[in-house]
Amino acid sequence: MPYVKRDDNNCIVAFSLTEEAEFNEYLEDNSAELQAFLHQQMAGSQKSSALEASDQSIIRVLEDLVMLLSDKGVIQFTELPDEAQNKLMRRLSMRRAINDLSDLVSMDDETIDIKSSD
Repeated sequence: MPYVKRDDNNCIVAFSLTEEAEFNEYLEDNSAELQAFLHQQMAGSQKSSALEASDQSIIRVLEDLVMLLSDKGVIQFTELPDEAQNKLMRRLSMRRAINDLSDLVSMDDETIDIKSSD
């Protein structure tokens, strides 16, 4: 039993399961207009998720690129804005900590072996 909110063009922009001040028009669950709105929202959500996943992988590429250019002397790390330097250093520290932890703990089938630092 959804109630919908419409914009100035009379298009659905949101829905609520309860009647509220801005959600005062009731539509049947099987309304073609409501189904089209829900389908559009789901498609937009899926596109956004795919873009976010892509963003995560491109971030790693950009980090590696900055480090490579810096290592080769093409750019100096200190030439980057302070905020960019800080963000890159935080991520580098996090990656090192994760790598150190994965080196410390190795998983073999169903057993976990903790490596000694001795």
